[in-house]
Amino acid sequence: MPSTREADVVIVGGGIVGCASAYYLARRGVSVALLERSTIGSEASGRNAGGVRAQCRDRRERLHAMASIKLWETLEEELGFDVEYTQGGNIRLAANEERMAALTQEAEEELADGLYVELWDRDELRRRAPYLSDVFIGAKYCPTDGVANPILASRAFGWAARRAGATIRQHTEAVEIRLEGSRVTAVHARGPEGEFVIETPWVIHAGGPWSPHLSQTLGIELPIKPERHIVAVTEPLPPFFTEFISSHDLKMYARPARSGHVHFGLVGEHDFTFDKRTPSWAMERLGYIGDLIPALRGVEILRTWAGTVARTPDGVPIVGPVEGIQGYILAAGFCGHGFCLGPIMGKLLSELVLDGEPSLPLHDFRPERFRDNPA
Repeated sequence: MPSTREADVVIVGGGIVGCASAYYLARRGVSVALLERSTIGSEASGRNAGGVRAQCRDRRERLHAMASIKLWETLEEELGFDVEYTQGGNIRLAANEERMAALTQEAEEELADGLYVELWDRDELRRRAPYLSDVFIGAKYCPTDGVANPILASRAFGWAARRAGATIRQHTEAVEIRLEGSRVTAVHARGPEGEFVIETPWVIHAGGPWSPHLSQTLGIELPIKPERHIVAVTEPLPPFFTEFISSHDLKMYARPARSGHVHFGLVGEHDFTFDKRTPSWAMERLGYIGDLIPALRGVEILRTWAGTVARTPDGVPIVGPVEGIQGYILAAGFCGHGFCLGPIMGKLLSELVLDGEPSLPLHDFRPERFRDNPA
């Protein structure tokens, strides 16, 4: 017979969204148990490029990203840990007139939503970012976008949650969510000490691409697919740029790390798999980083790694309570955007549980939108 414990809230998933939720709940005196099948921040939250940006987003999540960046700006002081956060700016590049027109239209929406961005022509781009290839005709720039160390940031939230009183159980998998009628009552889990049950009225399910498996125990089919994203890191170099830069025309991005390494990867060239190996086609494409930044031609690549992103049909996360099941909240399918959004989503989910209403609306992320508007 499995042993029984209790918690006010059980969180499934130890990425940045789950850990931030645990932190904001525990800080308000709630008993929280977080279950992570591997280790804190070991999946997509700790394996991404570390971008913290509000520009070039789906409009439904832009205000949330802007609010999250406000939290990022004081996060190190609040959590008591250096997460290598810097606001070095973000440059989204255009190599043709069609791309530049799209960036111009996007800038109009962003400015209307209160996000400050600048449009650069070719001359301004050369002046502001002379390290870039001369194939680009212009760019859009956001000075308040930045980067952070994804491993440190995800773990910092977990450590801060533990200090605030949350129970963090690593190498522990939630295998079933139990109901009485339509109400959540418990989570059945399996960990190093064997099987156990946590009685709880609330579950926040932040399991990333693994979320569909557990949700099926409730009869819920989530339209989430795993997607492999690959990151490479160069040998240490003297610093020569501060911005996160990306080009959908060249299908590449790059950003500097505090250590002097340059992290870079591919845009729009990913496959639907849980496999974390770097395939030969990706290594070949990564070798063209010099087409984006000529100074990186011939630089040694020290290593690569991959993370598994949770992809939804419309590229926007699934966040909010599930109709017909009291106490069950989904927070999954962040499509590679969860790192920046992690702090605000954790805060909003804590408000949803404790206050009944979050301070920013989550309606656009509701799980039922795929049922209401099938593709």
